[in-house]
Amino acid sequence: MDIDIRKATQADLKDIKTILSFYYLDTENVEKNLPEFIIAQMNNKIVGCACLDLGDVVELRSIAVLPSYRNKGVGSNLVDAILKRAQDLTKIVYLRTTSPVFFEKKGFKRLQNNEKKSVWKECMQCEKYDICRQTMMKIEMTT
Repeated sequence: MDIDIRKATQADLKDIKTILSFYYLDTENVEKNLPEFIIAQMNNKIVGCACLDLGDVVELRSIAVLPSYRNKGVGSNLVDAILKRAQDLTKIVYLRTTSPVFFEKKGFKRLQNNEKKSVWKECMQCEKYDICRQTMMKIEMTT
């Protein structure tokens, strides 16, 4: 099956929120960040999404694939598309994930503890900081 990747539109908002909710990911800021989202479609069905957050640090966020479409290359295609877009925007893309092995296969490296604090200051205020299961990673863009 072909996987089509495209920029998200207002019409995709409900599907994006549904996909993110499968993994308890933040859906509150989707509408505000919609211009930065891309979606993956298979047979005209939205099956995955990802966002390139262009904040203080450039971060790959909200990457999720419907459970029944996992292990079909959807996530890999989304990451490739986001990194291609980031190529002209930044030297480093960061992410927080509970699937570090997947991202290591895509070239991401785990951050050292001293790097984590400088990149994600808001994590220090999080009530779950001490029990957080997310791995913080980065990839350096090559020209």
